[in-house]
Amino acid sequence: MILDISYVGTTGHKLFTNEDVNVQLLNGVREHPDFGIRQIRANSGNSNYHSMQLRIERRFAKALTFTGSYTWSRMIDSTSEIEAGMQSSWEGNALTSVPVSQGGLRLDRGLSDYHRSHIFTVTYSWEIPGPKSGFWEYLAGGWTLGGLTAFTTGAPYTVLNGFDRNNDGITADRPDIGNPNAPLNTRAIISDGCSTGYLNPDTNACVTPNDVHFVQGIELPNNSTLGRNTLFTGGWNSTWLNVIKASPLKEGRTLEFRLEVMNVFNTPQYVVVPSASVVGSPGPSGDQPSRFLNREYTYTGNRSMNVQVKFIF
Repeated sequence: MILDISYVGTTGHKLFTNEDVNVQLLNGVREHPDFGIRQIRANSGNSNYHSMQLRIERRFAKALTFTGSYTWSRMIDSTSEIEAGMQSSWEGNALTSVPVSQGGLRLDRGLSDYHRSHIFTVTYSWEIPGPKSGFWEYLAGGWTLGGLTAFTTGAPYTVLNGFDRNNDGITADRPDIGNPNAPLNTRAIISDGCSTGYLNPDTNACVTPNDVHFVQGIELPNNSTLGRNTLFTGGWNSTWLNVIKASPLKEGRTLEFRLEVMNVFNTPQYVVVPSASVVGSPGPSGDQPSRFLNREYTYTGNRSMNVQVKFIF
């Protein structure tokens, strides 16, 4: 048996960030009013990663092997991805909600998009004993079973405002918290048709900020503005299995049959970031419920199978 336990840590400095160097001031006027948005690519980002990594490997008789790996980790940064085109619930342009010059990197410091608290995997392989010669070798010999079972906690993601509240030209800003004790999937958008000034687009009822969890934010972020990467997708829980049959034909020639089954137990997976924009996530339509923070629309992981035949010579 092999037992390996270790601490693994990394740190990153001068990572790429996008910065608005002509920020909008509290009075709504830019620092240099003769110019508009001025974004530059800078090297002001930082990150760090800490983990405990454990591996156990056991080789049994008759070609049976088990290997288990577990990682308990935490990854923190201020911005995770500088390139555009990432999922809409991620801050794909690596712009902080508060300008970098006003302390945005410090205020947005939190869990990285790539953070996964717990990852546990088990791999196994068994070369099934069988006849080595004669007719029965073709039928009962050459069988191998192998597979992998994986458990992973969910990925953090950010709820978006859906409205450019800090006038930097990017709609990756975050909403405000109305009532932190209200159900997580409740929201309010600004509405002139409501005496309260706010409408819940999922119930079409006029509400106050105290009735919902998330509220469409206007103007610059404040003490009520939601933090970065505060919600998590569902975790990963799946088993893969391989069945291989190798049949020797002549010297140096083998016919191999392989069956691969992904997600053997057909376990539901909710690993995709749901629609998470306070302004923009579709509300109820017909018989369909609201998509806002609704994980049912992120269902993946149906069982699938592949069959492969290979002639080796």
